[in-house]
Amino acid sequence: MDFRLVRTALVAAVLAALPSTVLGQYKDQAESDVAQAAGKETDLQKKIDKLKEWEQKYPDSQLKGQRTLMVAQALLGLTTPAYGKAGPAELLDGSEKAGRQLADNLDNFFATSNKPAAVTDQQWADAKKQFGMGVHSSLGWIYYTQKKNPQAETEFKAVLGMDQNQAQVSYWLGSAIIRQNKPERYSEALYSFARSISVTGASALAPAAATAADAFLKKAYVGYHGDDSDLDKLKAAVAAGPLPAADYHIRSIEEIEKEKFANEDEFNKAHPDVALWRQLRGALKADGGDAYFANVKETQIPPDAIGMFKGKIVAVNDKDLVINVDSAAGDATLKFDKTVNVNKAVINVGDAIEFKAVVDAFAKDPYMLTMLVDEPKDSIKGLADNAFAAPVSAKKPAVKKAVVKAGPKGPAKK
Repeated sequence: MDFRLVRTALVAAVLAALPSTVLGQYKDQAESDVAQAAGKETDLQKKIDKLKEWEQKYPDSQLKGQRTLMVAQALLGLTTPAYGKAGPAELLDGSEKAGRQLADNLDNFFATSNKPAAVTDQQWADAKKQFGMGVHSSLGWIYYTQKKNPQAETEFKAVLGMDQNQAQVSYWLGSAIIRQNKPERYSEALYSFARSISVTGASALAPAAATAADAFLKKAYVGYHGDDSDLDKLKAAVAAGPLPAADYHIRSIEEIEKEKFANEDEFNKAHPDVALWRQLRGALKADGGDAYFANVKETQIPPDAIGMFKGKIVAVNDKDLVINVDSAAGDATLKFDKTVNVNKAVINVGDAIEFKAVVDAFAKDPYMLTMLVDEPKDSIKGLADNAFAAPVSAKKPAVKKAVVKAGPKGPAKK
């Protein structure tokens, strides 16, 4: 909506009772002359000057109410031309000065004593709203353009207080909040962006603008929240009104990470084997993973302080078991000496086991860590006594004396 278009039928009705040439409305001819001069002046600033002259000479004029409305109309005419424009600076400054004067005195301009007799109470209230929306939206735009974002926010909220379905104003409000660089308020901004695309009807965004606003909302939401989970809930929430409730909040990436780390810390204390497994996986999949692997190859894990890894069997083969330690698809392969045969009849997919083994090989994608099992009956718990059909070879896999322990940057030898 273009708030410059405030010369509606309502406003026209309010301003219809302007000074006439009937001498009886004036104290004398001199008042008639100054009033008519003010009415005919087309330069708005000069018009205001003439209206002030009239007020100074005839403060108790019978037409002082209409005169006040003429001042309001002239001030609005000086304010709205800046709406939607980026400058020049003198236009913005001049419009801001006129708009501020009108906005700060709107109640005085539209006092009941100034209402013309021919105007109904409803017309009077509607006209005040039209003036208010025009001046506050223009001031909001001016401050927004001047990067006076807190002031712009105040003006845009004033507009939404008069008409909650102004989509463009909601969008600008979100931008004004974002610009203040206060992450704790980004939930409000995202709400306003979502609100802007929810408005329908005459004051909705144009289709192309709505598409762009929706794309920006998703980008801003993901950038703040980390992904688009619950974005649909935000879009549904804006139906409640033009502004969010005081306690409305969307969790940021930082907050989610803090919660995650807090939960992970507790998890790691309860499950040190999984914590070590994740650290090892992260180090092997990262850049430099091959070099890191050379450091841990032939090392038995986990260290005695942790005990054994826990997992579930994903696949049973003749010479190995595929285990789910931290991936349903399987992320560990336990290989046995060639003389050891797996008794498939007594080992089932889904069985829970515990194990320790020697690092032998790995693949990054999909991730798989292959390990050699020394003495299956001692290195694996949870299997039947006859899980292996042949005795273990006397030859054991080479094992480094060093073991791996968990550390803040991943496993490290000690």
